[in-house]
Amino acid sequence: MTHNTPDLFADVEHVEVRPRYTLRRKLRVLHVIRPERRRASEHLRLLLTHLDRTRFEPEVAFSPLEEPEFPDQMRRLDVPMHTVEMHRRFTPDEDLKTFHELMKVIRGGRFDVLHLHGRKCALVGRVPGRLTNVRAVVHTPHDFGFQYAHTDRARKFHTRLERTLGRFTDAMICASETEAEEALRMRLVAPERIYTIPDGVDFDELPDRVDHIDVRRRLHISMATRLVVMTGRLDPPMDPGTLLRAARHVLRVQPTTRFVVAGEGELLDFSRHLTRQLQIDRKVLCTGHRADATDIAAVAQINVFSASHGAPPLSLLKSMGLGRPFIASDIEGCREVITHGKTGVLFPASDERILAGAILKLIGDRGLSLRLGTSAREYIRRAHDIRTWSRAIEEVYLKTLAEAARK
Repeated sequence: MTHNTPDLFADVEHVEVRPRYTLRRKLRVLHVIRPERRRASEHLRLLLTHLDRTRFEPEVAFSPLEEPEFPDQMRRLDVPMHTVEMHRRFTPDEDLKTFHELMKVIRGGRFDVLHLHGRKCALVGRVPGRLTNVRAVVHTPHDFGFQYAHTDRARKFHTRLERTLGRFTDAMICASETEAEEALRMRLVAPERIYTIPDGVDFDELPDRVDHIDVRRRLHISMATRLVVMTGRLDPPMDPGTLLRAARHVLRVQPTTRFVVAGEGELLDFSRHLTRQLQIDRKVLCTGHRADATDIAAVAQINVFSASHGAPPLSLLKSMGLGRPFIASDIEGCREVITHGKTGVLFPASDERILAGAILKLIGDRGLSLRLGTSAREYIRRAHDIRTWSRAIEEVYLKTLAEAARK
């Protein structure tokens, strides 16, 4: 690999910086986010929770058009906020307004670091960062716009746009080797500016004990019923359809099994329609967003992650951290965290029959399920500690600032 990888299996190497960044004052960091993307907002919440406040002074500029609970989360973390309307789709007139609003916020704050979360924030935020002389512009993409383009023309447009804006990016933080390799392959930024920092899990937030009876009562599922769960936001590249079609095969063999798909997103209505079409809607519950999704994952016999591509979501890492056996699509991102047969089970993406067979295998083999769950928990605690993750991001800030000071 040609990009930088702060290794979560070892201490992050300390990056020397000039004294003015560490001794004279705290470094001011502005985070820009559209909190509609729950992965991005959860990522930011965890980062702000564990950021070293003796060295960094964070503020957040966010779009008020989504997630009404987001401001309350920031208030609890005692983080100053700025509202900047930001629309999901590419709309030149609205994006130009966002551009100017961000310029005002950045100019007024005299920030050292501008950290942009998600592709839309990076689209409208990188140029203002450079024009206002922010010392370091950092981008955490979570995914890339060209991956969702429906035509070659749109794909080429988004790729050229990313490459152009990449010139204004001092550091890109990728959550997986797969994401970093894609950025390298598409030449989005210079190789030395790409950092791979796998997501961290806050084990203090995982429940030590879950009341199985209470959680199942809320779902109207008996204790005697085997439960298979998928949690996470239902947006592409998530593939709930493969799980639902696999559920039909499982229910023919194990009719007392129940399935729960917990998460909101653009594929929620599709999922509910498909359960009715497959005539499994009495045994499959598509709940939408659940505040108790982690508890639901904790009481499941099996957790599943089905997707066509991409980095593993935080929900997958959390479920593994809970010690529950996991079945996931055999895609690059999942192969980075799951060793087939040791810390989980991988199935070919979109293959409903092999997924159904894997579910039936784990339902029938409690010993295997226990071994997989125990190994998964040990791996997550060793490789995805939240404090190591947050320190690695802090080191990217410091290293990028040090490099800017030498120019």
